[in-house]
Amino acid sequence: MRASLAAFILAALLATGACLQCEVCGGPGTTCSGDLQTCPAGLDSCGILLSEDTEVPRERQRINKTCLTSRECKLGYVSLKFWNGKTLRFQKFCCVGDACRTTTFKLPPADTKPNGRSCRGCIFSFPGPCMEGTIECTGAETQCYYSTQKRGTWWR
Repeated sequence: MRASLAAFILAALLATGACLQCEVCGGPGTTCSGDLQTCPAGLDSCGILLSEDTEVPRERQRINKTCLTSRECKLGYVSLKFWNGKTLRFQKFCCVGDACRTTTFKLPPADTKPNGRSCRGCIFSFPGPCMEGTIECTGAETQCYYSTQKRGTWWR
């Protein structure tokens, strides 16, 4: 009897997970609206990715709503700083049902206070030589990220 009950509950949970529907859309700005789509197997959460790309003197914000894994919900806030004053900030928010359509999510304000850390590196100005320099970290930025470009493909 217990095995039958456990199998019934497991089947009900699996059926519920297979029917998760999320609003799917994307575009410039901080809001978008789209159709509800049934999430593929393995994607058990609805999520919103807000991003902000700043390159002095302009700023671009973008939103994407989609199905994702609950593991991806734990990404948190990320801030990356590049040469020439360009920054990329983004955060994933997870939500359920109408909350994904009606709740407004915002990126935290950019923290521009220097924290004493810095990253050394160089940037390739194609065509041209590598220009060495230092990027000063601000706020909670504590790590450096390095990548190289080889024959048009970015390697990490």
